Amino acid sequence: MSDDEDDAPALPAGRRGRMPPGRRLVVNKLWAAARRQLSAHEARLDRLAPGAAAGESEAKALAILARTVRELVALEASTSTQATKASDDLTAEAGLDRLASLRAELARRVESLAATAADPAAEGAAGAGEP
Repeated sequence: MSDDEDDAPALPAGRRGRMPPGRRLVVNKLWAAARRQLSAHEARLDRLAPGAAAGESEAKALAILARTVRELVALEASTSTQATKASDDLTAEAGLDRLASLRAELARRVESLAATAADPAAEGAAGAGEP
């Protein structure tokens, strides 16, 4: 593992900076700790004698590191999802506007039907076609 700080998966450029600063700081510290643990684990594996197999404790350590990385990625993804939610709210607002226009159109049509039903000449013309 390299000492490069960019080894952690990055959020898309448009999503960076959406995480609150305090949370970003904690997540960055957790990534750094995971990198240190992985480096230490790799160093222990390098010290093993050639042909020697790693023990159960090494396997458990790798499993814990894998779970930690998965959870860190999920933390960053949840922040991305929260950022996307703001744009979803705009879509909901547009839906409410559409609903209001549909209600206005429905009210206009109901008034038109009511006016037609109240007009006796229109009713007579409609009833003339019936037996």
